Amino acid sequence: AFITSFLLTMGIARPLRRLSLAADRIRAGSSDGIDIPALTNRKDEIGNLAASMQSMTEALLERIQANEQFAADVAHELKNPLTSIRSAVETAERVQDPDARERLRLVIASDVKRLDRLITDISNASRLEAEMTRVPNEQMDIARFVKDVISTYDATMDAEGAVAVQFKDATMGARLLVRGREGPLGQVIRNLVDNARSFSPPSGTVHVTLDQSNDGPQTIARILVEDSGPGIPDDKLDKIFSRFYTDRPKGTAFGNNSGLGLSIVKQIVTTHRGKVWAENRAEGGARFVVDLPAI
Repeated sequence: AFITSFLLTMGIARPLRRLSLAADRIRAGSSDGIDIPALTNRKDEIGNLAASMQSMTEALLERIQANEQFAADVAHELKNPLTSIRSAVETAERVQDPDARERLRLVIASDVKRLDRLITDISNASRLEAEMTRVPNEQMDIARFVKDVISTYDATMDAEGAVAVQFKDATMGARLLVRGREGPLGQVIRNLVDNARSFSPPSGTVHVTLDQSNDGPQTIARILVEDSGPGIPDDKLDKIFSRFYTDRPKGTAFGNNSGLGLSIVKQIVTTHRGKVWAENRAEGGARFVVDLPAI
């Protein structure tokens, strides 16, 4: 019994105690990882546990660093309109010309609108990941779903100069089923359509098409959102999905976009095991393509 107890202590209890102490050091902030090569190299369950804890710790540290970077980006983006508003307010106190004061008022109103858009999109981005883990996957008819989302734009078509949105099902009646979450996927479509409308000329049309493709044996539901705007510079086709990227051509409305819309799109599509990319149309304008694996 003594020998058995000694072997159990040396082979199980002591390694587990070392893991516990390592976890306590990480919690206290005195260590950045579980650095126990003697345990991670073991070929038994304790070795697997040590390796899993090490991977979990690395993932948590990456998440913490991502949150810190996101907070820094948010602070930077919020500081720009706040600085502009403060400068306009200070200038307005010294200006007596009514026309100049009116121009400053318009600057302040534009920056307030930009701030509101930034805060809304930042809030959506911050809670997106939590929602993706809580909401269960659903099986949906992607053609019906996209058509329902596009139909919500019908009420805005009557305004003068409004950009129309048209939907086309190019799957020839194939009932493509996709496993996903209606809320986030709806946000993907709305973000892409709103982005396309912001670049389209007045009274233009945004075309949304559902098509079917294949990636080897996997059937793909492909959603295309096309506009007739100025297109995207070739060296920016990948950068536009970066967080807070807002390089827009002259003539487009300033302050209506926070630079988070396409970043959110990419994050949602990736969590649905899909792909998203942008390309320029030969006839002019941009095309955004979303590929989702079909059941």
